[in-house]
Amino acid sequence: MDGMTSTDAAPRTAVVGSGVSGLTAAHVLSRQHRVTLFESEQRLGGHAHTHTIPSRARARADASEPDGAAEVRVDSGFIVHNDRTYPHLQRLFAELEIEVRDTEMSMSILDPSTGMQYAGGRGITGFLARPRQLLDRDFVTMLRSVRRFHAEASAFLAETTDEDQTTYGEFVASRNFPESFVELYAVPLVSCVWSSGRGDAMDYPARYLFQFLDHHGMLSVTGSPQWRTVVGGSATYVEALAARLPDVRRGSGVLAVERDDDGVTVTTREGGAERFDHVVLATHADDALALLVDATPAEKEVLGTFRYSRNETVLHRDDSLLPSARWARASWNYRVARPGHDTGATGPVVTYDMTRLMGLPASDPLYVTLNATALIDPDSIVAVMDYAHPIHDLAAVRAQRRRDEITTGRTAFAGAHWGWGFHEDGCRSGVEAARALGVAWT
Repeated sequence: MDGMTSTDAAPRTAVVGSGVSGLTAAHVLSRQHRVTLFESEQRLGGHAHTHTIPSRARARADASEPDGAAEVRVDSGFIVHNDRTYPHLQRLFAELEIEVRDTEMSMSILDPSTGMQYAGGRGITGFLARPRQLLDRDFVTMLRSVRRFHAEASAFLAETTDEDQTTYGEFVASRNFPESFVELYAVPLVSCVWSSGRGDAMDYPARYLFQFLDHHGMLSVTGSPQWRTVVGGSATYVEALAARLPDVRRGSGVLAVERDDDGVTVTTREGGAERFDHVVLATHADDALALLVDATPAEKEVLGTFRYSRNETVLHRDDSLLPSARWARASWNYRVARPGHDTGATGPVVTYDMTRLMGLPASDPLYVTLNATALIDPDSIVAVMDYAHPIHDLAAVRAQRRRDEITTGRTAFAGAHWGWGFHEDGCRSGVEAARALGVAWT
C-alpha cells in the first residue's frame, strides 16, 4: 500500500464524494490536513450540475447583443439559494468570490383534468390568471383554506415539540381541510420542494415540514427571503473549489473503506489501496453504508434508515407542460396527477423555468422537468439525468438525530440528508464533518 500515514506530518484525510458536502469538507479540512478528494464520475459537483450548450438565440440576434451569446450555461440540479437561510453557502460563495443574481421564486399549479391553473408568488394576477376560476367552488375553497393552513401550521409548531410524530397527512385530515386544498396546494407544496410523490409527501413529519416552511417564510403570503442563482451556473463554484484542492481524483470510484486502530484503508476500482488517518463519507447514506467493510451496528441502523426517491430529469425547450395562461406560469410549475392524464409520468411532474430563474435569453427558453420524459417533445430534449432525493419520513428524522453516535475521530459523515436535503444542508454538514475531525471553519 502507498501513502502510509506519518506522525510527523499533517494528517491525511480521504473525502469520498464531490457534491457540495464533500467539496465543503475538503475545503475546510485542507487548511490543516492533506486532503484527497475521490469522485467516481469525471464531473465534480453532484447535484451542482451545469450544462454548457449552444444558444439558439444566436441565430436570432447579433452576437453583440445579450441574446447573441454563442453558449449558455444552465443548471439542472441545484438552482437557487437565498439571503436568509443559506448562511454557510453564502459564506462559501463569498470566500470564492462567486457572482450571484437575484431571481424570482414563484410556484404554479396546473390541473390538466380541469384546466384549473394559478400561480403563487406572482401577485393577484397569478391567482387571477384565469378570472373565470373565481366561479369555481373548488378553486375558491382552496384559496380560502391557504390562510387557515398557515395559521394552523404555525399554531401546531407553537404547541408541539420535536418528539411529535404527527405526519403531514394526519395533520391535514384531522383539521378537515377540503380535498381541493389537499390536491391543489398541500401535496404540490411538498412535491415541488422535495420532488416527492403524493404518498411520501403526506408521510412527512408535520412538525419537521412546518419548521422548514416557517424557516423559509412560507407560512405566510409575505415575508419570503430574496432568492438568488449563481451567475454562469453552479459549476462556477465547483470549479473554483476544485482549483484550491491539491489532490482531486476524478473518475476514481471508491469500492471499500475499512478502518483499524491505526487509520483507514480506501480501495478504489482501479485496484489501488491507500492509507489515510481519517475519512469523510460525503455520499448518500445508502452508498456510505455500502462502502463500509466494517460497518458498526449503529452505522448499519442509522445509515440504513434513509430512503431516496429517484427522479428522471430532462433539460429541454418544450413549454407544453406549463400552464396555458401566461400569468399562471411561474419559476416552478407543478402538474396535478389525475387518472387518465399524463399517463407517461413516472412521478411528480414539476417543470422549472430556467429562463426565468437564471435570466437566460428569452428567445431561447430552457426548462428542467422531472418525471415526464415521455410527455416532452423528443426534438426539444437537450439532456437527460437521474437524480436521487432523500425522503424525509419519521424514521429518517430520527436517524438524523443520531449522527453523533456514528461520528468518531476516524470517520465523519456529510450529506444534505442530515438536514432538509438542500444545498445549505450539504454545505453545513461538510463544515460539521471537518469540525468533527478537528478543523474549524475560522
